[in-house]
Amino acid sequence: MSTCILWFRNNLRLGDNTPVAEAYSRFDTVIPVYFDEDSWHNTRWVEEGKGDHRKRFLMESLSDLNSALQNDSSELLVLRGVDPVKALLELATKTRATAIYAPKEFAYNERQVERKLTDKAKEQGVSVHLMTERTLYLESDLPFSVNDIPEVFSRFRGKVEKRSRVQPPIEEPEVSSFDPFDFDLSSDGIHLGDVAQDERSAVPFAGGTSAAWEQLDFYLWESEHVLAYKQTRNGMVGRNYSSKFSAFLALGCISARQIYDELKRFEEEVESNESTYWLFFELLWREYFQWIALKHGRDLFTAHGLQPEKPLKQGFNARAFEKWTSGNTGDPLVDANMKELVATGFMSNRGRQNVASYLVHDMGIDWRAGAAFFEKYLIDYDPASNYGNWLYNAGRGNDPRPFRKFNTKMQAERYDPNGEFVETWT
Repeated sequence: MSTCILWFRNNLRLGDNTPVAEAYSRFDTVIPVYFDEDSWHNTRWVEEGKGDHRKRFLMESLSDLNSALQNDSSELLVLRGVDPVKALLELATKTRATAIYAPKEFAYNERQVERKLTDKAKEQGVSVHLMTERTLYLESDLPFSVNDIPEVFSRFRGKVEKRSRVQPPIEEPEVSSFDPFDFDLSSDGIHLGDVAQDERSAVPFAGGTSAAWEQLDFYLWESEHVLAYKQTRNGMVGRNYSSKFSAFLALGCISARQIYDELKRFEEEVESNESTYWLFFELLWREYFQWIALKHGRDLFTAHGLQPEKPLKQGFNARAFEKWTSGNTGDPLVDANMKELVATGFMSNRGRQNVASYLVHDMGIDWRAGAAFFEKYLIDYDPASNYGNWLYNAGRGNDPRPFRKFNTKMQAERYDPNGEFVETWT
């Protein structure tokens, strides 16, 4: 009987998931495992663990995946406080697994773990199969090599839209049964906890594939809010101003290709307009940051970022930074957004740009401190998007206009003219 290990990372779903499909099609017994760990990309400003809401959303997503597996008499092993490489190889020895299937990640730390696993597994006679599943396009679909990816988004977008095709989503496989007791394996379990949702939250839903599809159905088919997306996307209050797909995408509860496929169906059956295209445009931005992370590796997480030739003048004022993190800077728009983040694990795109600009350009604080704080608290944290966007706003990333300073007073007048958002979080 052939056995393999299926390592879930940020791909917490069964459908449109290449490593999942391949593992279940090739092996009699598949052992699903997830390691609950913190993979910090910045050590200087790290606070231990994840924020309560990021942890809650992850646990809900794991619970939903486990429920889907249990429907087919399987179970997700969740392990904590262990080195994934060492634990995977010990698991392979114990279960006589000959292969490990896993999703390919794009950020530097995760790629280092993959290299270490591949090398160590080879010594043990275990094959490692890392597969792309988190992007719209496969590397072979791109009209250029990774090293030749344009440093300006508009050029990337132009070439990809003309020359690349999004592959259709992969069907959900038939899951084979797996009982951990047969292998004398124990799991640390999924701890849902009792973190309450703030009633003011713009993301009033749980994590997981089931919730992801409910939100997709709601935003496209039930409400048709997508038809006004371009006009409403800079909002800051409520559930409906944007798609709210980001957290589900970050953990892989739903794939970019599944969203794209459903969006195309909506455009064919209901309506195609500038707003439906703009949702695809935002998926392309996410796509771009993934490939940029793969191209630039460690540079995405260094002080100079992607602009090493430009000198840095930023410092770190701990007292000022504490005012920013706690929402006590005295700037109403910045403070309201920071309070929303800590209370809910979410912040609007417009809010993120303003608080990042304020920290870097008004307070003169190293951008990496802000990026690390977001890493702790955001339920939609993903290293490529988080650090890519922070570099962009700090003028150290892919930006033809390197000094992107926001006038927060003018921004509040334009995007919160009646003060509704600020009042909500005051």
